Amino acid sequence: MRKEHQTTRGFTLVEMLVVMVVIAILAGIVLSINGLVQGKAARARTEAEIKALSAGCESYKADNGSYPQDATATDALDPRASGNPDAYRAASLFLYKQLSGDLNANGRLETTGTTPEPRSYLQDFFKPQILGGTVGSGGSMSAVTFLKDPYGNSYGYSTKGALAEQAYKTAVLTNPAAVRAANQGYNPTFDLWSTSGKTIAPTPGTATDVTLVWIKNW
Repeated sequence: MRKEHQTTRGFTLVEMLVVMVVIAILAGIVLSINGLVQGKAARARTEAEIKALSAGCESYKADNGSYPQDATATDALDPRASGNPDAYRAASLFLYKQLSGDLNANGRLETTGTTPEPRSYLQDFFKPQILGGTVGSGGSMSAVTFLKDPYGNSYGYSTKGALAEQAYKTAVLTNPAAVRAANQGYNPTFDLWSTSGKTIAPTPGTATDVTLVWIKNW
């Protein structure tokens, strides 16, 4: 009785290349979809944080009669001219101190002792994910240096427009013909924004102005 021998056919080189191409295409699709989902999530979180910070500024004004404002930090920062988030840190830190009550920026609000700090205008908002700075051994912030957006950069906060509005109101008292200074920020109250991960300088009035992709309160 004759036995038949079975042979096993392997994949050809062409077949293996086709499989590898298909896998590469599928991996590219998955990665692109994942990037899109992450981008939408970051944008949604940024919008929510800007809305919360804006509400904190309104509460601060209700108590203090004006929005958080500092001559050397927030008045000096112009969103029309600066697109580098590293230049926002001083203004961002000032906003953090005023809204959190953490005046020494150590990541904690001391409510007792000889020099208790003021109350926070945003309870349970300033968590490690929104704070940039030095992290202590326990995983909590030990030194806050800026408010961090979901893209890892500093939020921008400017009162340059408010400063121009204040100067106009003062000038018009003695000179009814006085005019507001042009191109000083975007709002007569405050400007609050994230560059959405961009670090390009703005070019206001052009179709390629990078501020068009910023997430902002104007």
